[in-house]
Amino acid sequence: MRIALVAAMILIPGCSPESGEPVTADTAGPTLTPVDSILLPEADTLYIGNPYALVVDPFDGSFYISDIFSGRLLRFRRDGSLMLVYGRPGEGPGEFRGGPGAPMVLDDSTVAAQTTRSRRVNIFDRNTAETIRVVNFPALAGITPPVVIGQEVWMTDFEIRRETSLTRWHPSTDEFRSMGRLPEEYVASLSSDNWSYASLFRIGSLAYADGRFVQGWSGLDEMFVLNLRGEVVDTANIPVARRKGVPADLRERIDIENIPFREQLEGSSRLRQLFPRPTGGFVFTHHDQTALKMEPMPVLTAKTWVGILSSDLKKACVDAPVPRDFEIRPMETFRGDTLFVLDRRIDDSEKLQTWILMFLVSDEQCAWLSTEPGRHAH
Repeated sequence: MRIALVAAMILIPGCSPESGEPVTADTAGPTLTPVDSILLPEADTLYIGNPYALVVDPFDGSFYISDIFSGRLLRFRRDGSLMLVYGRPGEGPGEFRGGPGAPMVLDDSTVAAQTTRSRRVNIFDRNTAETIRVVNFPALAGITPPVVIGQEVWMTDFEIRRETSLTRWHPSTDEFRSMGRLPEEYVASLSSDNWSYASLFRIGSLAYADGRFVQGWSGLDEMFVLNLRGEVVDTANIPVARRKGVPADLRERIDIENIPFREQLEGSSRLRQLFPRPTGGFVFTHHDQTALKMEPMPVLTAKTWVGILSSDLKKACVDAPVPRDFEIRPMETFRGDTLFVLDRRIDDSEKLQTWILMFLVSDEQCAWLSTEPGRHAH
């Protein structure tokens, strides 16, 4: 079932404050225009219990949802109907221990997903869902899909022993090369007696355009520009307008002061998604989490914020709120300039529904802010 939403704009007139510091809440962010929504059918045999990631297939626009609860990777057509199911719970080939992570569409015939509780990756035939083989990865991949460049696959990783941040994979030979260095805050956390900060914010995001990678981490308000050798060649400091941002002393508060776990979950923004734009630059999201309950394990929701990084990486347009209050933490992804949000809500009959909401992201009304410390936007 598909329901068109009435188009609406979020326009916030703004100003041009200094980068690296919170700015006034009336600073104009990107414009989000709702364009469509899709209801995914669910039944006792097809129940999305605990989604980990949402990814749009680059070839046909279908949707992949990795579900930790069922231990399966689900693929839906654009009309919401189920297309294919990849994998199942278990320990063997084609099975997921702890559920699948973010799906990786490697080419028009291959899709893969790493298990969330190990580094093993199941590789499936994209068109039949049959298991092709299993590969052991050297590190834990991030939450965004990998970057495919020719015959090479690049992804954010989190390798504790080597303290690397980027992995290149040749699927034809299964040759891996880990490179790059984790940000200083992460290295300092891993070097301490208590590395809760590095563990809690280990999710990284990676995007590629114009011969360079841009990489971000959920525990920082910085993004790093990397070359194909994994070397950091530039840094962009993402301004904060309406979201919480990341306190400068967050690592010390978590690793040294041992602040309560609820405060660790709710006290800062977390970078989630990062994708290139068709016209240049990058689009990204942050989450401001709220714990609905803490026991026996946290149940979270989040306010989602959308931002844009300019093509030259010198300016950012930040913190447009996704215009919905989510009952359960949303998952989101991008394709082109369209934001896709997985929204799970309770209907009038108290049944859980899963929707995919779509928003067109525009920079036409942006108040651009500098990403360089000590500069003013113009």
